[in-house]
Amino acid sequence: MLVFHNASNTSYANYADNITSISSATGAVTLRFLGQGASATATSTDAVVLTVTAGKEEEMIELVASAAAEGRSGMTVIADDERSKYIHPNITAVDSISVDTGAGLFKNVIDKAATANVLEITNADSGSNVYLRNNGAGCEIRLPLAPVDGFNFKLIAKQDMDSNNYDIKATSGGPTAFEGVVQEGDAAPTSETGTAQVRITGANFEMGDYLEFVFNSTANKYFFDGMCATASAVTAS
Repeated sequence: MLVFHNASNTSYANYADNITSISSATGAVTLRFLGQGASATATSTDAVVLTVTAGKEEEMIELVASAAAEGRSGMTVIADDERSKYIHPNITAVDSISVDTGAGLFKNVIDKAATANVLEITNADSGSNVYLRNNGAGCEIRLPLAPVDGFNFKLIAKQDMDSNNYDIKATSGGPTAFEGVVQEGDAAPTSETGTAQVRITGANFEMGDYLEFVFNSTANKYFFDGMCATASAVTAS
């Protein structure tokens, strides 16, 4: 039995025999399990994403696979954010726990405040719904330095934003090209092209407005689309 605890008091445990795959992206290792809503032929599974030290992904896959083999005869805590205990120092956090209850496949939700006016989205967060809070001073929404092909997320305004700007941009050295179409207010959809960032004008970005991003490695850019209730909410530059 493998056990995981994250910092949000959410825990997950499953038998090692139920692992269907272990995969990696930059800074992340994902374990997929057959759960209560799945079967041996199901495509929907439970998922636990571990944050790992960049450059150590392959080693951590081997370590977790070895722990899974040993876990068939006992209980192994792989990662415990509450006690800061991990099976190896290169595993640093439980990034997310997603459980398929059998009623449907659920997306991981990220709902956290910006730290020092920065909201960081990592490769491990791909596929998540990210809720944007009113930060009171705007913030930089920072994308991965080396996004994997197909990295994607949906940014949703959890509340009306303040009058500051919220800038979506790469970590220094990462891809900076953006290409998108946004529906704003009653106007026709507008095309947005940028080589530095996508800017959300907080005064015009309201609760429920959203933007969806996906990274294409061949074009080396982010494609995005979205919908906003008010005009002039989003620009790319």
